[in-house]
Parts: sequence; C-alpha cells; structure tokens
Amino acid sequence: MDIISTIKRNLAFLPPIQKKIGSFVISNPQKAINMSISSLTSASGARSEASVVKFYKALGFSGYHEFKVTLATEIANQGQSTPDQFVTILPTDSIFIVRKKIYKSVEHVLDMNNNDLEDDILDKIITLIEQSQRIIILGYGTSSVAAYDLFVKLSRLGFDCHFTTDEHTTAIILGNPREKDILFCFSFSGETKNIVAQASLVKGKIPIICISGEENSQLAQLSDIYFPIQSFETTYRNESIVSRYVQLATIDIIFSCLAQHAGKEAEKRLLNSRKGLSFLKF
Repeated sequence: MDIISTIKRNLAFLPPIQKKIGSFVISNPQKAINMSISSLTSASGARSEASVVKFYKALGFSGYHEFKVTLATEIANQGQSTPDQFVTILPTDSIFIVRKKIYKSVEHVLDMNNNDLEDDILDKIITLIEQSQRIIILGYGTSSVAAYDLFVKLSRLGFDCHFTTDEHTTAIILGNPREKDILFCFSFSGETKNIVAQASLVKGKIPIICISGEENSQLAQLSDIYFPIQSFETTYRNESIVSRYVQLATIDIIFSCLAQHAGKEAEKRLLNSRKGLSFLKF
C-alpha cells in the first residue's frame, strides 16, 4: 500500500479535520513517523486524538503503530532522504555503518523521549509502587528484557515482586490477586495477546500500569496508568531494535527515584543485595 499516494488521491473527499491530518502527513512524512498520536493531533491542528484514529482507520489500519511502521517502511523503500534519526539497516551495510546507525538511533530515541516524558505520570507510578505490597510484572519477547530488569531492580530495593516468562504460573497468581497488588506491564505495541488477556483477568481488581508506545492499544485502554514512550523502528526485516532502550531508561528513572525516596534504607538494602551476591564472584 502506497500511503502517501492514497492520502493524496482521497484528500479532497476527507472530512475537514481528517484533511488537515492528511495534508500534514503528506508534507511531513518524516516527522509523522516519530510522532505520538497526541503530537500528530496537535501538529496537524486536529481537534482530538479520535480524529487521528478515524484517519488511520479510514486508510485501513487497525492501530497507530501499524500506520507509522508502514509509513516509515514506505519512506525507506522509496529511497527518500530520511532524517538521521530514522535509519534502516541494509543488507549491504558494513559493520561500521551498522554500528553507527544503531548508536545514532539509540541516542536520538532517548533524546526524543527525554524531551516529552511526563513527570506527573512517573510520579503516580512511583507512588503506587511505594504503596504496594506485591508487584506482578508482565513482559514477553523483547519486552521481557525490561520486565526482568524491573524485577531485579525492585527486588534489590526490598519490594516483593513476581516475574516469570511462564504464562501458566502468572495466570495462577493473577487468578488470586491480593489487596495492594499491582500489575506492571511492558508491551511496545500494546497488542501482545497474552499480556492483554492476563491484564483483563484483573481489570478492576488491582491497579494496572503499562509502558507502551500505543495509547489506543487494547493494553493501554485496560490500564489505570498508561506511560507513553516514543520510538521509531530501526529495523532489519522488521525486527524491533531501539524501543527497549526507552523501556530500560524509564526503569532506571523509576529505580533511582525510589532509591532516592527511601534514603538510608535503600542504601542498606542495596548493600545487602551486593553482599548476597558476593559468593557468586571471585
């Protein structure tokens, strides 16, 4: 599907608000692939995010993530001059070029999120963790890296955490939620079927936090606290590479703030965890 050509062909027939969005995408396709849905709403002059949803659905896309990835792929395949922050690893790239592209992508995606991070949402997440008695963490595939990192960091601070990649074990735990449990989910697309299904089990019973790139995804809609992250797909044959760096940086922020709040107690717990691990080192 040629998105730009399709938009141009149908622009005259679109409702006025969707026409604004379409015109912006046609004029700024490289900017659009790096924008969240709220950013595109604001930049295009649309009245609401719902207008953007109607726009991409009119083009045949089920989600905003799918729309952006398809647009980005189209730009790359057409050989247009893309901004440095969006790069695709090509079969002909040397090790030097691959290294440069990866580092440049990670640098840009971290800067992009640093400029747009919502501190009030981070504060709500930190407060909820501090008030919890158990944190159940979900993440599969690439997102399991971030999920495990959160598990380790919170455990070192003395929080009662659960994480496993075994869905059956997690389903058993979620089948018997406790008072002051929270569910912390990682899924960049927000459409990972097993995470959405498991979050649905406890919707309305315990608070659900999700870190995701898609605010209109099923997971984001299920969540009580949705923390948006931005990414673009630096890909080789559609294998996501850079989004996990944003997840890990967000975890580091949460961990650092929790340790800061706990003060001397955090220092003691971190020292104890290092001592507990000392027998594993020479």
